Amino acid sequence: MAGPRILVVSPIPSHPADQGNSARIQALGHQLKQRGAVADFFYYGMEGLSEGQRATMSAFWNRFHFMPSQALAKQRFATCWGLDDWCPAELVEAVRKVFVAGRYDAVVVNYVWMSRILEGIEGAVRILDTHDLFGDRHLISQRTGLEPRWFFTSATEEDRGFARADIVIGIQDAESAIIRRRFGGTVLTVGYPMAPRFLTDDLPAEPPLMFGYLGSGNPWNVRSIGALDTALALEGQHAEGRMDWAIAGTILRRNPDYASRPMRLGVLPTVDQFYQKVRCVLNPMLGGTGLKIKTVEALAYGRATIGTEDAFVGLPARHPAHRLTDMAGMVAVMRDYQRSVALRQELLDASMGLYLDYLAHVGGEYDQLVKACGGDFRDAA
Repeated sequence: MAGPRILVVSPIPSHPADQGNSARIQALGHQLKQRGAVADFFYYGMEGLSEGQRATMSAFWNRFHFMPSQALAKQRFATCWGLDDWCPAELVEAVRKVFVAGRYDAVVVNYVWMSRILEGIEGAVRILDTHDLFGDRHLISQRTGLEPRWFFTSATEEDRGFARADIVIGIQDAESAIIRRRFGGTVLTVGYPMAPRFLTDDLPAEPPLMFGYLGSGNPWNVRSIGALDTALALEGQHAEGRMDWAIAGTILRRNPDYASRPMRLGVLPTVDQFYQKVRCVLNPMLGGTGLKIKTVEALAYGRATIGTEDAFVGLPARHPAHRLTDMAGMVAVMRDYQRSVALRQELLDASMGLYLDYLAHVGGEYDQLVKACGGDFRDAA
């Protein structure tokens, strides 16, 4: 029996997977195809489109559709965006035409602020993949001293977006629980199933660098890595306290001045190059929401990972190095890891084990999603 025909709609490209949201969308396509679904992709180009991207995405998806993005509408509210400010009527109509021609069983729309598209869909399963919660996001940022960035709206507006769907997807269980309190339809948790690269790729067992961080320049990353830098600089003032670490990714485009003097690897052509160089990956995330896909990626590459509770939210963490509460604790674990061969092996085993447990669980979530795309979702939990 043929698998369901699914149209995936996104304002973010699936390729290259050089940021967490693109990696998730690419993984979604891979998992759908693995389970026999026919997966097409409609990209509303909010991040542009190169000829190389067009060729890559056309080869990856069954069919690739593209619409250049329009200028954003004026912000509807004084303190936040309106739900549909980033989703023009022209986009809704363009997706509707593709939907009618393609005779899809399900449409998966990425981000609540694209949910207006679902109003143009009839006779198919309407699915909203949230990626994150955006209701009152600006208030959360302000409480932590950060300027709100990207899209943020009120919880009331976000609930209106949920109501347009038959199924709403949370990226981890804690967020799915919040959505269930605010949405009367079906809620599924679907995590990020990156393939375990340590089982399939030839990665060096002992890379040249002990510690490394890879991240984008979003405000949460900037704030978190700044706190770690301060703690490492303080540690380095003591005898034998200095620890060498490296940093890579678009966070460096902000030209930060780090007191602990990390090695700057720059914006690397592929993430593989980072994991070829680094033995232990750091994620000092303080706050933030959603699933930290960079944590999942580090584990998938078979790297021992040290991080805060926020960095491992949504993951079945058991080792103390995966549940740190502050930067002083993180630096202490880094120091012990550097000194102890036994701890290095223990943390590596714990990191790999955690990922294999998580991967098996997420595989079941995707089985449930594909089943729901075929129309069998009324009793899903």
